[in-house]
Amino acid sequence: MKKFSKFLLFILTIVSFISAGLFAQEPDPFAVDNNRVSASDLLDEMEDPDSMPVDQSTGTDDDATLDEMLNEEGPDATTPDIQGAMTESAEGVSQEQAGDGITAESAEEVTGTAVSQSEQMFKSEEAVMKDKEMTKEQIQKDVELLYAEGKKYYDVEDYEGAAEIWGRIITNYPTASGLFTIRYSIANAYEFSKQYDKAIQQYQKVLAEKPKEEIAVEAAYRLGGCYAKLDKWQYAMEVYKDIIRKQGMSKARSSRAYFNMALVYMKQRKFKRAETIYRNIIRYYPNTASEIQGRFNLAALLSQTHRYKNAVNEYKLINYKFKNTDWAPMAAMHIGDTYKLSGDIKNAKEAYSRVLYEYYNNERYVNQAEQRIEALKNHRAIEQKVYGD
Repeated sequence: MKKFSKFLLFILTIVSFISAGLFAQEPDPFAVDNNRVSASDLLDEMEDPDSMPVDQSTGTDDDATLDEMLNEEGPDATTPDIQGAMTESAEGVSQEQAGDGITAESAEEVTGTAVSQSEQMFKSEEAVMKDKEMTKEQIQKDVELLYAEGKKYYDVEDYEGAAEIWGRIITNYPTASGLFTIRYSIANAYEFSKQYDKAIQQYQKVLAEKPKEEIAVEAAYRLGGCYAKLDKWQYAMEVYKDIIRKQGMSKARSSRAYFNMALVYMKQRKFKRAETIYRNIIRYYPNTASEIQGRFNLAALLSQTHRYKNAVNEYKLINYKFKNTDWAPMAAMHIGDTYKLSGDIKNAKEAYSRVLYEYYNNERYVNQAEQRIEALKNHRAIEQKVYGD
């Protein structure tokens, strides 16, 4: 029994020795100066993510929205206090320091690079509207430059060149404002270069685009004139009638349409209709420039249809009724011209002499009257030579 106890004690001693040698720990590679550091110690030294401070370089944390990240300031921007107020501007989001009122620059201003197409999708609606407005301003500037270039050609009567340049505006800038005025200018250029068909097309487009604008009335008159130059009398008449219907007979501008209608009738040698229009103008526009012009035109028509006495009476009426105007000496000269046209040389000379007496201080008509009297002397000399005494 005693021997068994000694043997057991020997065995236990050997086991303890072996255990101490086999399971002894090696130096911890993470320990400083071979001092061991436990796993719990490592965890204790790690920082809690929830307790980490906000990154002060940007003033934002990982929960920032995509809009905020795209609009955050660049590295050179002034950094406001975390107490600073956030204000939204047309350029995007800017920061104002509560104390000093310092405004941070935008990322685009710092980097000097344009916003990409993907970034454009996330811009605020106000910023997008500003970009569109800037685009409109640039378009308008380009339109003005092109129009000025075309005007140079127009001023030297290169109407085709002007129309070609102005046509680029219509083609390249279809969204520009005021295109109907450009069309009107193009129509003018075509009209003055005698391309009446092209002018008609442009005038019609002006009327279709802006029928109530002031320029539409002038476009309508010129449209009628182009039809008349192409001998399309019926089309011209319809245009003038439409103007009268829209403006009303009492409107002063309607009288111009009546004059144009009468002129069309005169070209068609429909004198009776033209005479009726002139008499109506005199009736409906009394004591106006329209009445005076109506009487002059009526007198010319009467003279053209060999009714010289009636023509002279019209001129005398103008001379008397509007004696204090520039129309009076003109009418007096026409009296002498009508007598001369009728072959009444004696009364013609008397009429011209009256001009010298009554309008002696009007150099223009005095010179005309003297030239006419001298011409009558030559006319008398020629008659005597041809027909004898």
